[in-house]
Amino acid sequence: MTLYTPLNGLPYPQPTDTANLPLHLQSLAEGIDGRTILRYPTAADRDTTITTPAAGMVAWLTAPSVLSYYTGTAWIALGAWNSYTPTWTAATTNPAIGDGTLTGKYAVVGKVCHFTTFMVFGSTTTFGNGVYSFGLPVTGGTPGGLAQFTGMAISPGGRAVIICQPSTTASPTSYTLWGPTVSTASSAILQIGSDGLFGKAFVSGNFIRINGTYEVA
Repeated sequence: MTLYTPLNGLPYPQPTDTANLPLHLQSLAEGIDGRTILRYPTAADRDTTITTPAAGMVAWLTAPSVLSYYTGTAWIALGAWNSYTPTWTAATTNPAIGDGTLTGKYAVVGKVCHFTTFMVFGSTTTFGNGVYSFGLPVTGGTPGGLAQFTGMAISPGGRAVIICQPSTTASPTSYTLWGPTVSTASSAILQIGSDGLFGKAFVSGNFIRINGTYEVA
């Protein structure tokens, strides 16, 4: 009966196993194969070869010279900026970006994710109804409190520095925006949504930009 090493689960034969050296070497080689740093010319070559990746797999891509690893759901370029499209939702009726732009980039280094989100409203953007949430590029961890992100937004009422925080304290996948939503001189901040800033709803050409860093799951 084949046994396995305690740390990496690599197979090795027992004295009572059938003497089949090529088979035992093949089993060992296959066990080691997925635990080494794999090397591929491109991400497409990697994905074609590794059809069922396992969480923790690491692969070097010659182009564009990055080290990638598999999180269990997706390949991520380690320490390099990755593009993603953030989700944008509202509490009551979801908005739609239309001919506006909604882009994002993120980089994961160890257990830390750095990200940026930029949205410019267009002429066919629908703003939905209710307070807004944006999706994080990678599920967050449990840092013992809410991380704080910063950004800037503009509406017909003016330009404001805004802050953002994850929607939950454990494994967050999105975050909310906070800023001066009313037209009075009050310094209070409320959740930002379809009502815009300073009592003025967002219009075409206005933007929201957010940057942040947080612990990943």
